[in-house]
Amino acid sequence: MNATRDLKARMASGEKVFGQFLGPGNDPHPTVEALKKFGYDLLIIEAEHTLVNPETVYAYVRAAAELDMPILIRPDEHNGNWRGLLDTGVNGLMLPHVDTVDEAARALDRAYFPPLGHRGAALDLSPYLLGGLDSSCTPFLQMTEYVNSNTVLFPQTESLRAISNLRQIMALDGVTGTIVGPNDLALDIGGIASGATMTEAKHSPAIERCLSEIARICREQGKIAGTGGFPLEDLARWARQGFQLFMMSYVAHGNLDASRVALEEAIRVIGR
Repeated sequence: MNATRDLKARMASGEKVFGQFLGPGNDPHPTVEALKKFGYDLLIIEAEHTLVNPETVYAYVRAAAELDMPILIRPDEHNGNWRGLLDTGVNGLMLPHVDTVDEAARALDRAYFPPLGHRGAALDLSPYLLGGLDSSCTPFLQMTEYVNSNTVLFPQTESLRAISNLRQIMALDGVTGTIVGPNDLALDIGGIASGATMTEAKHSPAIERCLSEIARICREQGKIAGTGGFPLEDLARWARQGFQLFMMSYVAHGNLDASRVALEEAIRVIGR
């Protein structure tokens, strides 16, 4: 069961992939099953902007493991206590507000086993961490290599400071890429016109320049550039500049029909 390793390989080959945030009010197993059937490539539990209890996270992890679906989490802080989430079987992190190389390096150190980091070893506490490997007889280093190869790390780019450090952040071995938070980036840049909508605030020349720079840095470093929160025509334009990972809003309160339609339209407009 190497769904996350395979996802990384697909992105490395240049394939475009589509993710969905998991918001509140969903039944985990039917939700994961439906989103996989629709054709989503990865799921991200939204724990920065919504409340998700540990039992729900565990249920999502169990469903994703049974269905061989990569599942990440966006925790409430980039430096928070999220190691137990990884040890439960979450396949990676979308970390908010990572502005410096030190912040990214600290997260990397806690997310990976040696030689990439210094993650604490608790390999036999969750049945969903090792993809079916038997911890009683599998060589220790084979288990840590399996977990490392099925872990992804996406520090988010949400400020001008983050962009100024992005080349060094993307150069870190173990950082998979970055996912832009356009709303926070627009607020950080400032100069939003009074009365502008959220969509209008993200269509400034400054945002355009920033996303072009992010795409260029990721191409140079061989890392993945992702974003969301734009109309599909804009996402298609960013795909032409090298963005590969696209987040298609939220599933909340079981509203799965909207997710199916969103992905169908995204693939039609952006392509694979």
